[in-house]
Amino acid sequence: MRAMRYTPRSAEGQALLIILVIMLAVSASAASFIWFMNQQQTRAGARYRSQAALHLAEAGVGRALALLEARWPEAGSAGGRWPPEGFSEETLVGPLPGRYGVTFEPADGGALSVLSEGSAGGAIRRVRARVQMASPALLSGVYASSVIHFDGPGGALFVVPYGVENGDRRWVHVTAGEEIWFSSPTATLNLPPLPENLTPGPVAAEPRPLAILLADGAGLALGEARRRTDAQSLHASGVRQIGEVLRTERMPAPPAVSRDYFRSLALANTANAAVNQRAGRFAGDADLERKADSLYDPRQMAAVLAYLASASDPTLLHGVVYVTGMVVVPRASRIAIADGALVADSTLIVERGAELSVTHGVRTRALPGVIALGQGAIVVAADARLRAHGLVYATRVVDTAPGALIEVAGAIMSGDASTSVRINGATVVVRYDFGVLGTPGLSPAAGGPAIAWIVSWEEPPR
Repeated sequence: MRAMRYTPRSAEGQALLIILVIMLAVSASAASFIWFMNQQQTRAGARYRSQAALHLAEAGVGRALALLEARWPEAGSAGGRWPPEGFSEETLVGPLPGRYGVTFEPADGGALSVLSEGSAGGAIRRVRARVQMASPALLSGVYASSVIHFDGPGGALFVVPYGVENGDRRWVHVTAGEEIWFSSPTATLNLPPLPENLTPGPVAAEPRPLAILLADGAGLALGEARRRTDAQSLHASGVRQIGEVLRTERMPAPPAVSRDYFRSLALANTANAAVNQRAGRFAGDADLERKADSLYDPRQMAAVLAYLASASDPTLLHGVVYVTGMVVVPRASRIAIADGALVADSTLIVERGAELSVTHGVRTRALPGVIALGQGAIVVAADARLRAHGLVYATRVVDTAPGALIEVAGAIMSGDASTSVRINGATVVVRYDFGVLGTPGLSPAAGGPAIAWIVSWEEPPR
């Protein structure tokens, strides 16, 4: 009898179950993929809207800078409103309707806090910028209200960029309100190489010919008789490296300096209390020994400098130091101020063979280096050194003697109406830094043009 083949129903059920499991796995995978793609699309949309909102906030800051520069001449005059009122504008970011709103608040040092809020498609981002209004005079490596005098043989001037140049603002190497006078044709202008005894720091690879800005009626002069000449004739006489000679009908005025601001910083600066104590004991001055702040009268400052000059171990001053009169750095001494500035109500003299150094870190980069107010000059004697980060400013002349070295990472400015800068057989090196535009405690001339300069930028938490 023939055998019959039999397929149990359980096997058919097992095959169906396997097929259903496979279909369920495929469906789950497809659903997971669709969910994942939807999530990605949602996240991409959120990122797009968030980025659009950030761009709108940044655009609001840019619009604010233009408004501040346009309003300053009016605001700097009597009756002008400052800071201006906030504003808002609507615009499109691609297909998305968007909006930014800007508000202004006064900040310390004469700065403004600019808060811009951008919104697009329900996303909101904020940007806060600290903005300093700056005088266009700070767009010069060496600014002289009157005369720059190369007096005697062997004087050298180097003006080079500090690191990479910022193409947003055009700057010039030298600005003079009346004259650049070469008593003899032996002056060296940006003639490579740079001196070898400079402190480390960014510097252009090669000094290039100087770009000079002269006020209307100002000119170049040669010889003891101050005979007016031009760049070509100077070159023939031996004065090299003069490139562009630009003209301006109206010289940008130097900024005004707020004494109160720097005095307040010095009063709040207690970082030198230990130095004051030791200097007070050294000088037998009980008041100085108990002194906690860094606002000194000339007698106290002289005692501090005498102590530092005599100390066997190098000792630094820190922060903003304000002196209510003249400052004399003793002969052959080495005085250093870290993360601060030296501001005096009168003349600063760096005596023969002495060295004064004022340096900044990232946190204090915006501070000036040295400021001499009142009828104060800055005098660097023979074989002395002045090394400073930031703006070096004197109401009167910046004067040098043979063998002196002034090295500045920032800019030099003098408001003297007679001779502003005198280079007498000395070497002056300026590594121009756009950061001087953000120097606090300075304000542009009333009624004149101004530059709105962003000192810092952050996205604050909501």
